[in-house]
Amino acid sequence: MLAAGVLRREMTAMATAGTPGIAITGCGYVADMYRQCLALHEQELRLCGVYDRDPARLTAFTACWGDRTYRSLAELLDDPQISILVNLTDPESHFDVTSAAVAAGKHVYTEKPLAMTAVQAIELRDHARQAGVRMAAAPCNILGEAAQTMWQSLRAGAIGRPVLAYAELDDGMVHRANYRQWVSRSGRIWPARGEFETGCTLEHAGYAITPLVAMFGPVRRVTAFSALLIPGKQTDPALDHPAPDFSTGMLEFDKGVVARITNSIVAPYDHRFRIVGEGGSLELREPWDYACPVMLRHPANSRLTRFMERRFNGWGGAKRVKPARAPQFRAGKNYPTMDFMRGVAELARAIGEGRRSRLDEDLAVHVTEVTEMLQYPERFERPAVVRSTLEPLEPMDWAP
Repeated sequence: MLAAGVLRREMTAMATAGTPGIAITGCGYVADMYRQCLALHEQELRLCGVYDRDPARLTAFTACWGDRTYRSLAELLDDPQISILVNLTDPESHFDVTSAAVAAGKHVYTEKPLAMTAVQAIELRDHARQAGVRMAAAPCNILGEAAQTMWQSLRAGAIGRPVLAYAELDDGMVHRANYRQWVSRSGRIWPARGEFETGCTLEHAGYAITPLVAMFGPVRRVTAFSALLIPGKQTDPALDHPAPDFSTGMLEFDKGVVARITNSIVAPYDHRFRIVGEGGSLELREPWDYACPVMLRHPANSRLTRFMERRFNGWGGAKRVKPARAPQFRAGKNYPTMDFMRGVAELARAIGEGRRSRLDEDLAVHVTEVTEMLQYPERFERPAVVRSTLEPLEPMDWAP
C-alpha cells in the first residue's frame, strides 16, 4: 500500500511560485497507475484535465477519478494553464501526439518509448529544442529508492571495479495468462493486442537500459538477436503485425563494462538485475519495485557458500544493503509497484530550477536507439554502433 504520511520534502522553487499544470492524454490501462500516483505529488503537480480519443474510455476514466475533460487534443493543447503534457497514448501514437504538443509550446513527458524508431526520436528531440521546450520519457525507475541504492553502493566501491551486468526481463507466457481479467481501476482491460504488436523489448527494455546508462554512461555498441517464437498468441482475430517476443543482446560501455539484457514473453518470469564487480555483486529481484531490497554478495570462497548460493538461487551469503533512504512508495494490492508520476515531477522540478532533467530528451533518444537495436537487429550493422550520446546522469540529492 502507499506509505503512510509520505513526506513532501522535494518541493522546489517551481512549487512555491505556483504549481505547474499538467494534462493527461490517453486514458488507457497505464493512465490509472499515473493517476493513482498523482496523490504523492499534489504540491508539485496540478492536473488540469484529461483527454482520450475514445469517448467511452474518457467517460469511464473521469467517472472513476472525477477529472475535468477536454473535447479534443487541440482544446487541451490550447489551454494556457498546461505546462506539461503527459503522453500516455499507445506507442504508435507517441510521435504524432508529442509532435503536436511541441508545436503548441508544451513540455512533454511521454510513456516509453519516446518513438518507435531512433530516427523519429531524434526528430522529436530536435524539434523540442528548436521550440524551446523540454521532453522526458519513461521509465522513471532510476529515480526510485532501489535503483538509487544500487547505484550508491556501486559508487561507494562495494563490489570493486564493475565488469559485467545481467538484466533479465522475462515475463512468462503472457498470451497463456488470464490477461482478459487484468483490469485497471477505471475498467480498462490490459491491451494485449497492442502489447504483442509493439513488442516486449520496446515496451520493457528501458527498465534495464536506463539504470545501466545512469551507472556506466552511454552504450557504445550493441550485438543483438531477436525472434518471433510464438506468432499466433491465441488472439482472435489474428495479430496484424506481431513483434519479436524474444530478444537478447550484449551492450558495451566504456571502461570495459559489458551487459547482457534479455527480454521475452516466453521464458518463465524473471526480472533479476545484477551487477558483477571484481569484489562481489549487487542484485535486485525487481527493478521496477521501488522498495525492492538490494542484495550484496561477495565471491564464494568455500564449498558451503557455493552450496548456499545454488540452494537459494543466489541469495546464499548475501546481505541487504542499507537503503539510500526509506522507500517513499510501497506497492500493495491494487497499487502499482512504482511511483509513475515521479518522472513527471522530476521534469517539472528541472524546468522550475533551470537545470537538465535526469530523464531528459538525450537519454530518451539514447534508450530508444539501443532498444530498437535490440528488437530489430536486422536494421543495423552487427555489432551496431550507437550514434547517440548524453551527459552523465546525476544521482538523486538524497542518495549522495
